[in-house]
Amino acid sequence: MDPSNAVCQRSSVHFGFGFRTMNSHFLQLVAGPQTLHSCQASCCQTPLCDAFWLHKKSCMLTTCRTLQECNAAKTDSEGSLVFIKRSESTLFHLRQQLVGHKNVQDWMKWTPATAKVFSRRRRSKGPLQRVKRERAKLGAGKSGDNEGVLVIPTAVTTHKETPEVEKPTQLPNTPSLSHPITGQPSLVFSDNVTGALPEDPVATGHDISNSIVTIIPNVISGNSSTQPTTQPTSTPAAVTNKLVVSAGDSVEVTLPKNEVQLNAFVVPEPPEGKTYTYDWRLITHPTDYSGEMEGKHSQELKLSKLTAGLYEFKVIVKGENAHGEGFVNVTVNPKPRVNQPPTAIVSPRYQEISLPTTSTFIDGSQSTDDEKIVSYYWEELKGPLREEKVTAETPVLKLSNLVPGNYTFRLTVTDSDGAQNSTTANLTVSKAVDYPPVANAGANQVITLPKNSIVLFGNLSTDDHGIVSYEWSLSPSSKGNVMEMQGVRTANLQLSALQEGDYTFHLTVTDSAGQQSTSEVTVIVQPENNKPPEADAGPDKELTLPVDSTTLDGSRSTDDQGISSYLWEKTKGPDGVKITNSNSSTATVSGLQVGTYEFTLTVKDERDLQSQSTVSVIVREEINKPPVAKIAGNVVITLPSNTAELDGTKSFDDKGIVSYQWERDEGSPAAGEVLNGSDCHSVLFLSNLVEGIYSFHLKVTDAKGETDSDRATVEVKPDPMKNNLVEMILDVNVSHLTERQKGMFMRQIGVLLGVLDSDIIVQKIQQYTEQSTKVVFYVQNQPPHQTLKGYQVASTLRNELHKQQSDFLIFKAMEIDTFTCQLNCSFHGHCNSLTKRCICDPFWMENLIRRQFGDGESNCDWSVLYVIISSFVFVVALGLLIWCTICCCRKKKGKPKRKSRYKILEGTDDQDHMELKPNLKPGVKLKVPTQNTSLMHSESEIDSDENTYTWSDREKGKLLRPQNGSLRNGQAHHKIKTQREEVL
Repeated sequence: MDPSNAVCQRSSVHFGFGFRTMNSHFLQLVAGPQTLHSCQASCCQTPLCDAFWLHKKSCMLTTCRTLQECNAAKTDSEGSLVFIKRSESTLFHLRQQLVGHKNVQDWMKWTPATAKVFSRRRRSKGPLQRVKRERAKLGAGKSGDNEGVLVIPTAVTTHKETPEVEKPTQLPNTPSLSHPITGQPSLVFSDNVTGALPEDPVATGHDISNSIVTIIPNVISGNSSTQPTTQPTSTPAAVTNKLVVSAGDSVEVTLPKNEVQLNAFVVPEPPEGKTYTYDWRLITHPTDYSGEMEGKHSQELKLSKLTAGLYEFKVIVKGENAHGEGFVNVTVNPKPRVNQPPTAIVSPRYQEISLPTTSTFIDGSQSTDDEKIVSYYWEELKGPLREEKVTAETPVLKLSNLVPGNYTFRLTVTDSDGAQNSTTANLTVSKAVDYPPVANAGANQVITLPKNSIVLFGNLSTDDHGIVSYEWSLSPSSKGNVMEMQGVRTANLQLSALQEGDYTFHLTVTDSAGQQSTSEVTVIVQPENNKPPEADAGPDKELTLPVDSTTLDGSRSTDDQGISSYLWEKTKGPDGVKITNSNSSTATVSGLQVGTYEFTLTVKDERDLQSQSTVSVIVREEINKPPVAKIAGNVVITLPSNTAELDGTKSFDDKGIVSYQWERDEGSPAAGEVLNGSDCHSVLFLSNLVEGIYSFHLKVTDAKGETDSDRATVEVKPDPMKNNLVEMILDVNVSHLTERQKGMFMRQIGVLLGVLDSDIIVQKIQQYTEQSTKVVFYVQNQPPHQTLKGYQVASTLRNELHKQQSDFLIFKAMEIDTFTCQLNCSFHGHCNSLTKRCICDPFWMENLIRRQFGDGESNCDWSVLYVIISSFVFVVALGLLIWCTICCCRKKKGKPKRKSRYKILEGTDDQDHMELKPNLKPGVKLKVPTQNTSLMHSESEIDSDENTYTWSDREKGKLLRPQNGSLRNGQAHHKIKTQREEVL
């Protein structure tokens, strides 16, 4: 058992960590794809390995013990950094295996005692020369020392009760290095300490083991070389000297020897007059350990009564200011097994085969051994002369292409310890043997006349290689008999025209080798012994009308030679009976009437012997009861469900009902259809029913024509949602509207109405026209599920669609209205449910203004009489307005436009007045001359069509009269003025 593998285990695992740089701690890259277990095994088997890094299937071994020392960090890679831990005994074992020499071990420890030894030998040399000298001392007598490298990784020894074991070094030429390194090693000291090491470690009081010392190879490649560098790092002086303790090499014993003696060796020797104390401790032992230890506190330890397994011992040596530990493994192997030779077994030991079989098997897999059989070897010891002898190395020997002769084969088996055993098997191969055929003509046969033919079978004859010919012949003892033979050279012989007597026939068969065999068979032909047949017409029968036919069965009639003919005849009963198949064993009679019939059956055999039997058939008159018609009950349905069924299956009759007939009452609604011609069946199916009460009569008829009837009603109640239904006409063919599109359309309607699509219940989808579809639905709000008014829903949809874009719905809504016309028509008419328009009463009509410019609802607001009177008044008023307009236009065309000027008129009489004197343009002539009696004329920049304004006119409030009066502009008002008038 390898101790390094036994006590090497993972101490910590860091997932997702990788190296920042490839520093000096890199040891080697394991070749080939690796797993976690194989990478750990490689590290455990490498003395310098303290951790390994596994990335996918690549494995790298390193000598660092912490994340900081490895210069590792968390990355996004899949790599894992695993640190391993070995027991102290395993480290000591690896150190002994690595160094292999006590002087090197002493040099690695650099305790004050060991340093003193080196100091006495060469005090004048520095530490570099001393290391070289010790290495040269180690390499003496070995030819391959200069080819390898001694690598001691960086280590710092701290003085504890149990000192930390230095990293084991790697032996020269160790195979764990992935690349060989050549050249002389150099001693390299750390850069952290300047100066040189003292020549004598004891003189300075420093332990060389506390300095960081690394020996790296001086790699020679071409002309380049590496110069040695010394980097010492000093630590504080240790209080306790470290002893180099060795418990010797690992010990291995084999039971029954169960005693071992272990010795401890210490360097340096104790001072004069002083001794060391020893303490042996057992670290690891088998579970069934029951041994004894003697001298646990002495330099020599004796072990006894050991059991098989691995033991790890630790010895602690203490002295005055000195301490040291050593480890040793003791392996106790179990008692060696006494091997038993294997036993060769073949099956079968002897066998015999005959041609044409040329192959066989001999089984040697049943051979046994106390451990394991590792090889089988077959060889042919004896056999006929052939091109090649048989040899094989398989448990089962396969033989083929054998020739006649005797064979002997030997099987030799070898177990895992090399023990062998042999046995033999015998095989005999015989030539092919051709056995003569065996003829078989069959058993003797007996026939009775009038049967005079038979077939003899010789196909039961056998031969090992096959029969090639058959031959039938009549025995000489039967030469006087007459018969006909067919197929005398076949396996089957057909005989006919046999006569009374005994016939003996011989069958001769021949095989492929010409060998023959003969067999005989006898056919006995007995004379005829005929008995008359026995007729059996069957039992008597009794029928009841309307059943007027029955079957007569005479198949139970028998005869020793077989019946040749049957004949049925009526011997008694009313006429008019018809017998069908009267010449067969089974006949049918029909057309029976009330009365008793007797039919006779006559049977004959081959010899015309006959027998008769009679059967009676009694036909009774039927006692018929009329049928009873019964309908299950009245049916009540509520629209929109418009299908119903009436069940008349409870109608019954003693002989069975032959017909059903459903009839609709004359007072029932004519709408509604009968499905699948069910008006002639027991159950009536109706569809497309409308509101109202239907009455149906069921008439049932039996086989005798008796009838009975029953009545039931189907009440169709109006749809409770009738006034809340909304009807939409969509511009889509009903066959193109899919269920998915229907759901999408209902969701869009729900958006317009502000309800969930589940609140919209579609009651009916049907074809409206060839290119349009009618959808009928109603809307109910959320709990308590109250149904919204149909006219409100229709009005809301129309208003919302008017606000939305034309393509808001997936299908264009051609019309939106209530399913039933709910217009009141102003209480002067009624609503047409088809067109959803009001049909007004006489003398009433629709308000066109409200229809076109108002809410658009059909109405009967206007009375025809009022419309006529209003129209007449409007026409008259319009005519007057037009006439007045024409007149005004004419007046305006006849008077010129001019400006009026006012000035002071000279007074000519005692009465002053104001006169409007127009400014006449050239060519304008006044029709009526004016008399100027005013004292003053007035001019104004304001144009006016009036001529003269008098104070009297203003007093009378007639200032504006000339505008609408009959006086023209420029005409004077002929009035006799009084003296009191003041003239403007």
